[in-house]
Amino acid sequence: MDINLVSTHLGSFGFTLAADEHSGLEVAMLERAGAEKLPSPLQFWGRVAGKSNDYLVCVATASGYGFPKRSFYYCTRDSFTLKQLPPPDKYAEKAKAVTGLFSGDPSFPLEPEPEDAPEAEEGAPPPESFREIHRLSYVVDVIDKDTAVAPVNSWTANASKSVVANKSYAGLSHAAAAELRNYYHFRAPQTALCVAAMEKPGLARPSDIFDPISADKPAGAWTVRHNEEGTRAELRSLYWPGFFFVQDVGGPGYGGVYFGNGLPNQDLAFAL
Repeated sequence: MDINLVSTHLGSFGFTLAADEHSGLEVAMLERAGAEKLPSPLQFWGRVAGKSNDYLVCVATASGYGFPKRSFYYCTRDSFTLKQLPPPDKYAEKAKAVTGLFSGDPSFPLEPEPEDAPEAEEGAPPPESFREIHRLSYVVDVIDKDTAVAPVNSWTANASKSVVANKSYAGLSHAAAAELRNYYHFRAPQTALCVAAMEKPGLARPSDIFDPISADKPAGAWTVRHNEEGTRAELRSLYWPGFFFVQDVGGPGYGGVYFGNGLPNQDLAFAL
């Protein structure tokens, strides 16, 4: 989500950024985008709460062949300097087994170092081990794949099968914005029909290449409503408490953000 929309669009949910977080992140995002020559502006992804500190996470989306690549950056309130998160795959199995709250220290070790580990040579960096930064990368990746949302027709696939933003997207009507079937997962397709549509030669309809959130299990994992003024549709994930998505009614503005502790609601199926 555009960082300037966080306060105005998420106030009804009770989440926002403090003034120092907003200003610090705004400068950090411009610096990182300039240093890496990113093709599009960084967006605010969310805040992952920790015991002693919170992680502020931003995302860059770059279109190319196939589905856009998502790169994630983080910082804490101690230092508004964005650093790229490491790839989530290397320690995925170990990260999946960790269920407690985050400490807020990216270097916090999450496994004991082996007693027979060789001593590092003088001046050499310490050997890499499983730390909280690796768990953060894994959790952000999982949450993003489960919750990143795009309204129907906001993105499309061209003849070369590159998924690109639809520059003529004009938003959803009041009625359409309140229907879950008009929202899709913003990720590479996972269902067989969507995968086939992406692999089929020629153009594909946007509704054919994205997995619909209305098919998520368990049924009822998402809720949607209008705000009191009827100017926006508001989606909420019940499986990932703290994820919210808004779509302006009759306009192209939309975006999602996460404010949570990085833990899913494992009891959702029993509560519905």
